[in-house]
Amino acid sequence: MKTEPIGLLLVGCGRISAAHLSALAACEPLFRLVATVDPDLQAAKSAADPFGAQAFAAMGEALTQPDVDAVLIASPNALHFEQAILAIGAGKHVLVEKPIAETGVQALQLTEAAEAAGVVLAAGHTFRHGPAVRTLMERLPSFGKLLSVEVSQCVFWDGPQAPWWADRSPEEGLILSLFAPHALDFVQLVMGNENPSRVHVEAARHQSGWQAEDEAMMLLAYPGRKMVSVHISYNQPHVHDQKTLFFDRGVAQIEDGEVLRWNGEVLVEPAAGILSDSNKMGGRDLSHYFRAQLSEFAKAINGEQHHCPTGLDAARLIELIDRVREQALLNSSDAINPQLEENS
Repeated sequence: MKTEPIGLLLVGCGRISAAHLSALAACEPLFRLVATVDPDLQAAKSAADPFGAQAFAAMGEALTQPDVDAVLIASPNALHFEQAILAIGAGKHVLVEKPIAETGVQALQLTEAAEAAGVVLAAGHTFRHGPAVRTLMERLPSFGKLLSVEVSQCVFWDGPQAPWWADRSPEEGLILSLFAPHALDFVQLVMGNENPSRVHVEAARHQSGWQAEDEAMMLLAYPGRKMVSVHISYNQPHVHDQKTLFFDRGVAQIEDGEVLRWNGEVLVEPAAGILSDSNKMGGRDLSHYFRAQLSEFAKAINGEQHHCPTGLDAARLIELIDRVREQALLNSSDAINPQLEENS
């Protein structure tokens, strides 16, 4: 077990890196930022300077720094696989922003490489680490037989939030690759080791600022006659985040990611200041998720019990997303690919 701070290399200093850096500053007894990497060297320096870390434009040189124990990858999706395999090859533990890879084949290859190297490969599914989800999973056995699950997560993005979003093809997926992993990771967490027997997906594109889908509905059938429906959207002016689980003894609900109810009784509610306006983007403080995720990653590195999705658990999700994207193109390519009318 490592008693000194874990030396961390941050790869990717774009939009999402700010949340990771803020969490890192709060977790400095556990971690120490050694270096940052970004093709934009100034962006890497801006991220590194407050921590007294080094900045690099290329990952290879950064990995040679002697104090790097682990790598946090927060780059565009298409780079995750090659950067993660490079870090694993250098003998480093790796935490990858979701998804860990673009395809199930790549995710499985990363898993096998990490096992062979004896390092941790963890997926950055931040929303596993909130009190409402933790308590739900702890109480799950007492709720009875699970019958069905409904997940609805909707936000509004008026165009690409990073330039590379605009270039995602329907085959690569937009909301199904960037946002669905949150919802499907929750489903996978609840369903344990079971994979869906059947998957049906409908998807559509309503905005012209990108090429791929921005709205989707999924229906999944699991062994034991359990059913799941998932709705995700980038087109809702009011943020909507609702997870409902139906058991033979009652109903569990997670609202806004923070409030857990069982048959109407509140079991978990957020601390003051976490929810300022749950209907608005930015109306929910997510910093505690990123701090908890780093803490769990440290536990995984130190061989302790943890809540990070790792190895095959993380790879299974990418295999499911492969199935979801395939079904979306099979069933609804006509709703994704055509040019949008001016007033549609």
